[in-house]
Amino acid sequence: MNRKIKNYVDVLFNDVPKTRKAAELKEEILADLNEHFEAHISEGKSENQAYTEALGDMGDIDELLSSLAPERELKPRIDEYRRKKAQNTSVSVMLYIFGVILLCALPAICNIFGVWDEDKAGITGFILMLVCAAIATGLLIYTRMSVPQDVEPFITKKETSEFDMTTSKGRYWAGISKLYWMIVTIIYLGISFATMAWHITWLIWLIASAIWQAILMFSGNKEEGDEE
Repeated sequence: MNRKIKNYVDVLFNDVPKTRKAAELKEEILADLNEHFEAHISEGKSENQAYTEALGDMGDIDELLSSLAPERELKPRIDEYRRKKAQNTSVSVMLYIFGVILLCALPAICNIFGVWDEDKAGITGFILMLVCAAIATGLLIYTRMSVPQDVEPFITKKETSEFDMTTSKGRYWAGISKLYWMIVTIIYLGISFATMAWHITWLIWLIASAIWQAILMFSGNKEEGDEE
């Protein structure tokens, strides 16, 4: 398989939802382009000429890609879910921030005005932060789990673009990714609650992200799209 053709088709399908129909069309376009490319090579043309003429032989590929767009009746449901997701995500972020504010503010207020025991205020702020975090996390999970099945490929195409879910390797690494970040979350919460050094423990996320990118690089997953 010609590397330039494969890279070209990968770019074409970069923002296309990872549906079975899209995977089939991608394989069909790849096969057709390579067939035309080999035909032009057999005519004695250079690789660059064969590549250019193979693309020209395919005609308007954008017209083929337009067939992968969601059906008209799905668009209102997709827009509705996106609005709900944006709204719920905003509320969740506000709850996380509000919880941290309560944790820091209650003891400070007690210390300044002397209206309550500072230790009790700290415990109360900690409990309220956990409540806010639980509500926010539950809201995010509910939002993710409530996506309609028929519109999910169009909703999650950006979220799943790191891995090709139409391949076994992509599904494998997607599962590893979920497990990895779950472990990181547990480590972050465990260390943060044990030390109460929230102003420092956020660095765990930066370190974890760097480690994850290194894992992908050394495993060869980052180069998957460049294989012939």
